Amino acid sequence: MNGNGERQGNGAPWLLPVSDSHGDPAALLRLIAWSAVLSIAVILGLSAATSYEITTGEVTRDAREAAVRVSRAMFEQQRERLAPVGSDGRYRLQLHEADMPVIDRYFRTYLRNFDILKVKIYTPAGTIVYSTDSKIIGRTDAGNRRLARALRGTVDSHMEKKDRMLDLGEETKFKVAVVETYIPIRAGSEIIGVFELYTDVTPYSRQVVHIVTLTVASLAGILLFVFACAALVIGRGAGMLRETQRELADKVRQLEEALANVKQLEGIIPICMHCKKIRDDEASWQQLEQYISSHSEARFSHGICPECYEKQLLEIKDRLG
Repeated sequence: MNGNGERQGNGAPWLLPVSDSHGDPAALLRLIAWSAVLSIAVILGLSAATSYEITTGEVTRDAREAAVRVSRAMFEQQRERLAPVGSDGRYRLQLHEADMPVIDRYFRTYLRNFDILKVKIYTPAGTIVYSTDSKIIGRTDAGNRRLARALRGTVDSHMEKKDRMLDLGEETKFKVAVVETYIPIRAGSEIIGVFELYTDVTPYSRQVVHIVTLTVASLAGILLFVFACAALVIGRGAGMLRETQRELADKVRQLEEALANVKQLEGIIPICMHCKKIRDDEASWQQLEQYISSHSEARFSHGICPECYEKQLLEIKDRLG
């Protein structure tokens, strides 16, 4: 409101600016695009990790089951040499030096068809009494938690990557994936030792990588297609939003222009009690009609009321005598 009682034309306080960046459709599209890229990356990453864990778990499970069957078959065929019956009638894991070449030859021949790279046999105390790697025979692996689990009756297996490893034919293999399986050796209800078998799963490990790659690539294609379709729909919606904003901006400008032209009288107006003239801001006295017309949108049409008409008529008659 200025000194003349006019409302200023700088906009109404209750109108939000349409150029606010938070309502910018282009900024909204960029935010959606970045969110889509981040979502795709997270989905693909989690899918790759999940697929790898599932397929690796399947390979490990198959290798574990095969190792259990092979170890039980070997023990049954070599029971007399591996665990002879003691004087108390109980089986005890005990390998005689004279039987070692026969057992070693049997293991190397029998296991060659099962992708087994290495074999160890542990006593309940954790001592290695046999291994295809003869240098470690006699060692005790006391801190091996997987061995401890097997000695409690649980088959334990996990996959590992090895930079190099000797197979049963004494040939070195490089960059191999193996499943190490600890299998309890049971004689009746008693656990008398543990087999540890290293199964070569390198070809399956490569297949796992191939499967995961194909899965992620397929999923990426599907996600890109879905997000592209969504982007088209959102783009059209953003275009409609921009058009609506332009229309709203035009209406706001029109409203602001209309408000700028609105005049109204407020406050105390000094008026002469005798002649009814009004004093303006410049201390000049103006006729009532002139002041109101200049400070509002009101316009006057002049007439005469019945009382004034009678009064004026009497005055005229008096003057004419």
